[in-house]
Amino acid sequence: MALTSIIQILKVNEKRTGNKNGRDWAMQDCECALLSETGELEQVGVLQLPKEMMGDNVPRVGTYVGSFALRAGMQDRKITAVLTALNPYPVGGAPKPSAKPAA
Repeated sequence: MALTSIIQILKVNEKRTGNKNGRDWAMQDCECALLSETGELEQVGVLQLPKEMMGDNVPRVGTYVGSFALRAGMQDRKITAVLTALNPYPVGGAPKPSAKPAA
Protein backbone atom coordinates (compact mmCIF):
# COMPACT_ATOMS: atom_id res chain seq x y z
CA MET A 1 0.00 0.00 0.00
CA ALA A 2 1.45 3.36 -1.05
CA LEU A 3 1.20 6.54 0.98
CA THR A 4 0.28 9.70 -0.94
CA SER A 5 0.73 13.44 -0.37
CA ILE A 6 0.06 16.59 -2.37
CA ILE A 7 3.43 18.11 -3.21
CA GLN A 8 4.21 21.41 -4.91
CA ILE A 9 7.69 21.40 -6.43
CA LEU A 10 9.09 24.92 -6.17
CA LYS A 11 12.62 24.35 -7.51
CA VAL A 12 14.59 21.37 -8.78
CA ASN A 13 18.19 21.51 -7.56
CA GLU A 14 21.19 20.48 -9.67
CA LYS A 15 22.30 16.85 -9.63
CA ARG A 16 25.29 16.24 -7.34
CA THR A 17 27.83 13.44 -7.72
CA GLY A 18 30.83 12.20 -5.81
CA ASN A 19 32.82 9.25 -4.57
CA LYS A 20 32.92 7.94 -1.01
CA ASN A 21 35.03 4.98 0.06
CA GLY A 22 35.59 4.04 -3.58
CA ARG A 23 31.87 4.06 -4.41
CA ASP A 24 30.38 6.56 -6.86
CA TRP A 25 27.15 8.25 -5.83
CA ALA A 26 24.66 10.66 -7.40
CA MET A 27 21.72 12.49 -5.88
CA GLN A 28 19.25 15.18 -6.81
CA ASP A 29 16.60 16.86 -4.73
CA CYS A 30 13.98 19.56 -5.01
CA GLU A 31 12.57 22.31 -2.81
CA CYS A 32 8.93 21.43 -2.08
CA ALA A 33 5.82 22.50 -0.23
CA LEU A 34 3.54 19.89 1.32
CA LEU A 35 -0.12 20.83 0.85
CA SER A 36 -3.25 19.71 2.71
CA GLU A 37 -6.26 18.23 0.92
CA THR A 38 -7.71 21.77 0.75
CA GLY A 39 -4.52 23.20 -0.79
CA GLU A 40 -3.28 24.88 2.39
CA LEU A 41 0.47 25.02 2.94
CA GLU A 42 1.50 22.58 5.69
CA GLN A 43 5.30 22.40 5.50
CA VAL A 44 8.25 23.32 3.29
CA GLY A 45 11.26 21.07 2.86
CA VAL A 46 13.62 19.17 0.59
CA LEU A 47 12.57 15.97 -1.19
CA GLN A 48 15.20 13.59 -2.54
CA LEU A 49 14.40 12.27 -6.01
CA PRO A 50 14.82 8.56 -6.77
CA LYS A 51 17.41 7.63 -9.42
CA GLU A 52 14.64 7.06 -11.98
CA MET A 53 13.61 10.75 -11.73
CA MET A 54 17.09 12.29 -12.00
CA GLY A 55 18.75 13.83 -15.06
CA ASP A 56 16.54 13.77 -18.17
CA ASN A 57 13.53 12.44 -16.21
CA VAL A 58 13.51 15.21 -13.59
CA PRO A 59 10.01 16.52 -12.76
CA ARG A 60 9.04 20.08 -13.63
CA VAL A 61 7.98 22.78 -11.20
CA GLY A 62 4.30 22.17 -10.43
CA THR A 63 1.84 20.38 -8.17
CA TYR A 64 1.73 16.59 -7.93
CA VAL A 65 0.34 13.70 -5.95
CA GLY A 66 3.44 11.97 -4.64
CA SER A 67 3.38 8.26 -3.85
CA PHE A 68 5.74 6.92 -1.22
CA ALA A 69 6.91 3.54 0.07
CA LEU A 70 8.64 2.73 3.35
CA ARG A 71 12.20 1.45 3.02
CA ALA A 72 15.17 0.83 5.31
CA GLY A 73 18.32 2.84 4.59
CA MET A 74 21.34 0.92 3.33
CA GLN A 75 23.79 2.36 5.88
CA ASP A 76 21.75 3.22 8.97
CA ARG A 77 18.80 0.83 8.43
CA LYS A 78 16.38 3.60 9.52
CA ILE A 79 12.97 3.22 7.93
CA THR A 80 11.93 6.31 5.96
CA ALA A 81 9.43 7.21 3.25
CA VAL A 82 10.90 7.12 -0.27
CA LEU A 83 9.28 8.80 -3.30
CA THR A 84 8.11 6.20 -5.83
CA ALA A 85 5.90 8.19 -8.25
CA LEU A 86 4.66 11.68 -9.13
CA ASN A 87 1.35 12.27 -10.90
CA PRO A 88 0.09 15.74 -11.94
CA TYR A 89 -2.45 17.23 -9.52
CA PRO A 90 -5.16 19.47 -11.01
CA VAL A 91 -5.01 22.73 -9.06
CA GLY A 92 -8.18 24.76 -8.62
CA GLY A 93 -10.53 22.48 -10.58
CA ALA A 94 -12.97 24.22 -12.97
CA PRO A 95 -12.37 27.90 -13.76
CA LYS A 96 -14.37 30.34 -11.66
CA PRO A 97 -16.91 32.59 -13.45
CA SER A 98 -15.74 36.14 -13.95
CA ALA A 99 -17.18 38.81 -11.68
CA LYS A 100 -19.95 40.99 -13.17
CA PRO A 101 -19.27 44.72 -13.19
CA ALA A 102 -21.32 46.80 -10.75
CA ALA A 103 -24.23 48.64 -12.35
